[in-house]
Amino acid sequence: MKVTTADEMRRAEGLAAEHGLTSEILMETAGHALAMELLRQVPGRPRVLVLAGPGQNGGDGLTAARHLLAKAHAVEIWLLADPGRLRGVARLQFERLKDVPEVTWIQADATPSGRFDGAIDAMFGTSLRGQLGGNVLRAVRYLEAIGVPVVAADLPSGVEPDTGQIAGAAVRATSTVALGALKPGHLFWPGRDYCGEVVLEPLGLLPQWLEHAQLERVEALPPIDVPPTAGKGAYGRTVIVAGSAHYPGAAWLAARGALKGGSGLTVLASVGQVLAHAAAMPEVIQRQLQGHGSGVVDPAVLSSSVFHDATAVVIGPGLDRMDAQARHLWLQLYLSVRRPLVLDADGLRPIQGRLDALRRRCGPTVLTPHAGEAGRLLGRTVTDDAPSRVQAAREIAERSGAVVLLKGHPTFVAAPWGHVGVVDRGGPELATGGTGDVLSGALGAQLAQGFAARPAAERAALGHAMAGALLRRRLVRGGLASEIADLLPLAFGGRADA
Repeated sequence: MKVTTADEMRRAEGLAAEHGLTSEILMETAGHALAMELLRQVPGRPRVLVLAGPGQNGGDGLTAARHLLAKAHAVEIWLLADPGRLRGVARLQFERLKDVPEVTWIQADATPSGRFDGAIDAMFGTSLRGQLGGNVLRAVRYLEAIGVPVVAADLPSGVEPDTGQIAGAAVRATSTVALGALKPGHLFWPGRDYCGEVVLEPLGLLPQWLEHAQLERVEALPPIDVPPTAGKGAYGRTVIVAGSAHYPGAAWLAARGALKGGSGLTVLASVGQVLAHAAAMPEVIQRQLQGHGSGVVDPAVLSSSVFHDATAVVIGPGLDRMDAQARHLWLQLYLSVRRPLVLDADGLRPIQGRLDALRRRCGPTVLTPHAGEAGRLLGRTVTDDAPSRVQAAREIAERSGAVVLLKGHPTFVAAPWGHVGVVDRGGPELATGGTGDVLSGALGAQLAQGFAARPAAERAALGHAMAGALLRRRLVRGGLASEIADLLPLAFGGRADA
């Protein structure tokens, strides 16, 4: 599902107009959808307050008011603009209603005095510029005070469409009718928290009119087409180099993520101190690697022959810190591996400040940083807010030629050519130690099963989030990363309701 910025949506509407789908037709469709959503939220014979602003969003609200009036519902319109400022189709909708005796008009500087059962917020959508103030801010506070269900037109007023940030204050909607396509403000926090339930009204826009949008919500798991007669070899062999004496659990959690994520065979290559925990998962094949006395894998004696039978390779979880010489040796190893490669956690250290080197690899690469690691890769601060992280994911992908799975809420999967998938599922159950290790293993399993880098990363991120959601239904807090791994088969099998 495409996610458009305000400018991208205006471009799509322009393409629609070129094909005869005029602004008036779009507004009629939008207004009808708002009216129907209001009646879904407040069934029966509700008394409705419509708050209309000066732009096209206000016109959508006026159109919704007319559709409600046509069904004999009581409607009052709080016009938070000088009627003389209305332009185009919004002005036309006002002219259709201004002399209708059944409509009660409330001036911008007045306050409604009646009792209402529901409201439509059509003050500002994607046209928001700057912070809310004056009568609009007073209207936001009024909606808070009366506490009725609120349906927002496109976006709750006060939610910035391209960032999800709040313009000082915002309407907290019961539901939001996204018009034409989803916007970043529907998916990025804190705006998402103000949207309530998001209902998409596509307005009749054809998919090709939205092709220029580079954000896309990841909603479904790409299917695996393997015949029932297939053996374990058909599901690939994931080789994981991970763990150290200090962090043995990270290696085993990654291995668990790979097996539970569908890898036919999973090999854990690590030092003896890690492999001593073999009882954690007897299904994992072990390869002992030589390490330093401190229990850290020694890259100086690690050759690419370790990966000769791999379908996909995961390097990094729990490898522990490394000096400059070790980072150089690890990077040379990355360049020698001719298999799909996932670099996670400590495996990202060798490419800090050297992202361009990955372009010399012969196989696909997926990087899985969180915001802090992304900042270290770029040599600058990357904050946890969504706009900062999506920009960082794009920049890392462009510089490295790799697919970047930037963890967080939402998670972003950026491709070198600019496409960014948005995985907006998941919650606090993923904010516990070891869940990233599980994700890296699950991602390796998707690559091992034959998925290309971008769909593998999107599939892993979404399946991981869905497994977390399954755990959340069972526990409020206290879930373990290993429990998320154990729920991956249900998630990847489409059993998100289990």
